[in-house]
Amino acid sequence: MTGLMKIPPIFPRITLCLLCFAMVLAAGCKDEKDDFTEGSFYPPGAVQPQNPSTDTTITTTEKCWEAPIETTKAVDFNQLFTRYSGWTGGDATYSVPLPDGRTLWMFGDSFIGTVNPNRTRPNSPFKRNAFVVQDGDEMTTLTGGATAFVEPAEAGWWYWPGHGISHGDTLQVILFGFKSTGSGAWDFAYASVDIATFSLPDFQLLSIERKITDPPTNYGAAILQDDGYLYLYGSEKQGFSKFLHTARVPGDNLNGEWEYFDGTGWTTDPSQSARHFANVSDEFAVFKSGDRYYLLTQHHILGGEIYLYDSDNPVSGFSNKKLLYCTPQTGVNGQFTYNAFAHPQFSQGGELLVSYNVNTNNFADLFKNADTYRPFFVRVKGWE
Repeated sequence: MTGLMKIPPIFPRITLCLLCFAMVLAAGCKDEKDDFTEGSFYPPGAVQPQNPSTDTTITTTEKCWEAPIETTKAVDFNQLFTRYSGWTGGDATYSVPLPDGRTLWMFGDSFIGTVNPNRTRPNSPFKRNAFVVQDGDEMTTLTGGATAFVEPAEAGWWYWPGHGISHGDTLQVILFGFKSTGSGAWDFAYASVDIATFSLPDFQLLSIERKITDPPTNYGAAILQDDGYLYLYGSEKQGFSKFLHTARVPGDNLNGEWEYFDGTGWTTDPSQSARHFANVSDEFAVFKSGDRYYLLTQHHILGGEIYLYDSDNPVSGFSNKKLLYCTPQTGVNGQFTYNAFAHPQFSQGGELLVSYNVNTNNFADLFKNADTYRPFFVRVKGWE
């Protein structure tokens, strides 16, 4: 295959299996049981990133923000996600802090296997989703089904992950069901919003509950726990625009009855949910710091700009737009970036850790350079 000649910038989570998944799947999916990463993740002779303490520079041409914003490359995380075995590339890049101090990372279409020391990738298939557990500097890829860590019951469907929440001995994750709609490069659509419940610390799947079928809004793209509620945020796509919607559930169980913000109050009727912010990405982050609530989103049409807004409440009123970063990969050799996400649990000294996903419209580049399909990280100061 010579590559994807042109990818229209219209769908939120662009992954290169759109045109090639059937071909790749025909190659078979290898068992992951031998792909756990143990100890150092650099094999002998590997090309290693520079020391994180010295390689944080952002060139003048990359800067797009103004004081008091200061941004540096999070080379320690960039190095950690430069993988040679287990999970080696994917998008989404959701993180969920676990009660025992570990972190769960969740990805959409992912490569599972090995990467050569020179960062080329053997011909290998995608998995539709992947879960990776971080314990300090150790990253462990969890095994699962033949085509994904979690697979829907419906034939021809697949799951891409949303955000999740952990409490006690339970982990709950939003899974977005997708299905094909016919033919062409964009022949897929949201089929469901499901809730997967796992036991901790062993990640055994306990149940999957369907909350919405054929959803117009991907509730659970971001989740915030605050003041006795779990708030679920999603984007509704219309043309090139994406509008923010908010739902909530009392307590700490996502399987409870959801309510939807109608612009002034709450209703159990999802059709009454109100649009109250324009042009979020398909994946974004909402988090709290002090007494303020923050919305972080990347440009909604695959632009490289990453923005931050704030509000005095978790539901609406996000304003005070700040430009945090412009991704340097955007537009370089067919690369594009999308779906930035914030990881406040890793913030120290006032720095906010932010990830974004890199992809390419040249399919062959996925195998020439594993770094064309993976997350990269930056740290931002002066964002509050």
